[in-house]
Amino acid sequence: AVVSTQSTGVPLRGNPTRSDRPRDMYDAEAVGAAKSDGAALGVATNGIGIRGPATFGGISIDEAKFQLTCGGHVTPPLSKLDMSNMTAGAPPGTTPIYHFHKAPDCLEAFQQDSMEISRGGTPNKHGRLIGWALDGFGIYTFHDIGGKAPVVDECGGHFGPISDDSNEVVYHYHTRPHVPYTLACQGPALGRCNETQGSSTDFCNFGCGAEVCVQPGTKRKALKKYLKQWDKTWLEKYTVNDY
Repeated sequence: AVVSTQSTGVPLRGNPTRSDRPRDMYDAEAVGAAKSDGAALGVATNGIGIRGPATFGGISIDEAKFQLTCGGHVTPPLSKLDMSNMTAGAPPGTTPIYHFHKAPDCLEAFQQDSMEISRGGTPNKHGRLIGWALDGFGIYTFHDIGGKAPVVDECGGHFGPISDDSNEVVYHYHTRPHVPYTLACQGPALGRCNETQGSSTDFCNFGCGAEVCVQPGTKRKALKKYLKQWDKTWLEKYTVNDY
């Protein structure tokens, strides 16, 4: 039997004002992350790697017509793996390994979003944390504050609170049922997501119509307090949606 493990290390805190924003979704070294799976863009809270929206050939999981239970699968398929070519010490990615592409909707965080309120469900609350991108920003389930749809940038992230019980603002990503599923680039997008994409692929989200996307209802004072940690004038350099 071939046993393959994966490991991912991400920064404890992301910096949305970095001068290299946006960046390729798979980039680890530039942001101080580490990974054993070259195709990973992040890691779920249960330790399973999160890969991008593409499968072999650069097409999305949905275009390839893959039906993924809980948003994940094993690849390469065991039945297709040529074990005779497996060398000692082969890097992870050449051996079968389970990973997510789409939202891992069997995790408890997603179940909380979907269950009836009388049973402890929270469909009217901000989605819970399900993982982290390589740049250190959290990835959350589908809902935003009050159960509303998140208004995200082309990368798939935005500025806003991550709890209905606190006004504290951070940049973070949200999963979605359509491409790019988690994120298309390491944000903020600043209107340049397409610059991070491959020559034959473009998984960018449609954005919010501005370079910086802030969830409507976010407190301006809380947003400025968050950004002040790195650059108090950063927001003034870009267009921002009405929030």
